[in-house]
Amino acid sequence: MSLDALRAELTLTQNTDVTKTVHTASYPAISSLRPELSQEGRTVLITGGGSGCGLAIAKAFVAARAARVVILGRREGVLSSAHKELEDEARRLSSPAVIVHRIFDVTNEDDVEKLWADAVVGFVDVFVSNAARFQTEAKPLVELGYKEVWSSFEANVKGPLHMAEKFQKQKAPAGKQNAPKSLVNVSTAAIHMFNKSVSTFSVSVPSYGLSKNAGTLALQLVADDVDPAQLQVVSFHPGTVHTEVYQRDIGAGPRDLPFDDAELSGSFAVWAASPEARFLHGRFVWASWDVEELATGPVRKRMEEDHDFLRVGVVGLKFNKLA
Repeated sequence: MSLDALRAELTLTQNTDVTKTVHTASYPAISSLRPELSQEGRTVLITGGGSGCGLAIAKAFVAARAARVVILGRREGVLSSAHKELEDEARRLSSPAVIVHRIFDVTNEDDVEKLWADAVVGFVDVFVSNAARFQTEAKPLVELGYKEVWSSFEANVKGPLHMAEKFQKQKAPAGKQNAPKSLVNVSTAAIHMFNKSVSTFSVSVPSYGLSKNAGTLALQLVADDVDPAQLQVVSFHPGTVHTEVYQRDIGAGPRDLPFDDAELSGSFAVWAASPEARFLHGRFVWASWDVEELATGPVRKRMEEDHDFLRVGVVGLKFNKLA
């Protein structure tokens, strides 16, 4: 896809009307510096936390005064650089956050088991599922081959589900038995953009949208079985944030396309981990939607009246009836 075609699609995508106000950068209601969103005393674990949205999310939790921010990734060089950047940010903001990083592959079951036995990581209060496998070559599913498609399911479904299971079942230390936990799932708008007449780019990488859809549904089902006061689960589309994937695979620099500010996804993740976002438990939203409108406007009313609204399902059906 050419840069011009991708620019046109991103511009169309950003023209969402779910809330009247649409954001491309952080704003006061979700600011990580708000005392009401403080993460003080909490340990935050972020997969894919060394770059892109993951690093922006880590910075936001540092700003929100988390006690410990643990970033996971597959490349030591990237993690070491991010570790230093986060420590510098903590010093700049006088944040108490201790930074920890670990080499980690979410598809590796041994890595997952070792992580949750790591005494340095300790008890996790907030799990941000951010690591993902992106389809870098535009091909239909059958041309990709089932092995390549299944590798996306390993990273985007099995890995996050394994992590969610360990997160939920971890043994709480003294003083944390009743502490609320938050699972923040960094999903994508590609989970609901399968119409070729509307979304040329998303449908050109079908294994990504397919596997992220399944992964988001898996965590939606996890949410259905837990009390949000004990484990709050929110999935969100972070916006279109410039990452090395755009530079490497498409040749797009940070100014070549209408990218959202990475700080938007970071601030939104902190807000999504707070009690203010409890009304979104088990649902999927976009970071660009105004949270004050979501909480009080017609969208909130529809959530209260329609269990399936903003959830993964079949368009047009509500159980066995027409929606």
